[in-house]
Amino acid sequence: MDDYKKWLEEWQIAQQNYTGPFCCLDMNSMLDNDDELYNVKYSSKAREYYLKSLQGPYCRTIEFCPWCGSELPKSLGDEWFDILENEYGLDMPAIPEQEVKIPAEFKTDEWWKKRGL
Repeated sequence: MDDYKKWLEEWQIAQQNYTGPFCCLDMNSMLDNDDELYNVKYSSKAREYYLKSLQGPYCRTIEFCPWCGSELPKSLGDEWFDILENEYGLDMPAIPEQEVKIPAEFKTDEWWKKRGL
């Protein structure tokens, strides 16, 4: 029990001092984990947080952190699709013929950072 109490105190201090890239230490811990049992994910290219189904290829975007309740940044998924269609003529970027034509910057967060979104 003493080990757990010590761990809990250390975790609470770490949470209070957290200054990482995400809203809280809990979110950071979940997103920094490659284990498929964790279903909270982040897509940097769309600046999108989502819950991934553990029983299929389905996902649901989320607007608030499940742990601290903070409002998450607005998803840029629609903007991603709109820019690819309007500027590059890629109206179905998920199909292989168009996917290979997606500029490299659109595979990361570079595109939205360059545009100040």
